[in-house]
Amino acid sequence: MAGTEIAKSGQIREGAVYVTSVAGLPLAATRVAGKVQVFENKCPHLGLSLARGKISGGTITCPFHNSKFDICSGRNLDWVSGFMGMKTPDWTHGLIALGKSPAGLKIFDADERDGTVFAELS
Repeated sequence: MAGTEIAKSGQIREGAVYVTSVAGLPLAATRVAGKVQVFENKCPHLGLSLARGKISGGTITCPFHNSKFDICSGRNLDWVSGFMGMKTPDWTHGLIALGKSPAGLKIFDADERDGTVFAELS
């Protein structure tokens, strides 16, 4: 894999979100069990940044509406179940979703070579 350079290996840490932009594409990266994972830095609900998202056990939770995603596969695990980090009653979830169906994160293949992280962005 050739890929595009997105960061130096030391910049991407387990449990933390590293954000950057390449050719106008907002990217986020973290490590899950030591392996670098790269995804689009946009929650599919409203396109808001995941930079302040909470990472736990291979998942990231959107800081705005609590949508939760598997960082390795991009799969949606929970769709708009809160507001600004607080859980909301189940009956409000449809209102917060604004008619949008659950969607997953866009994931990019990534690898590390010689202390540099590359991602396949096409």
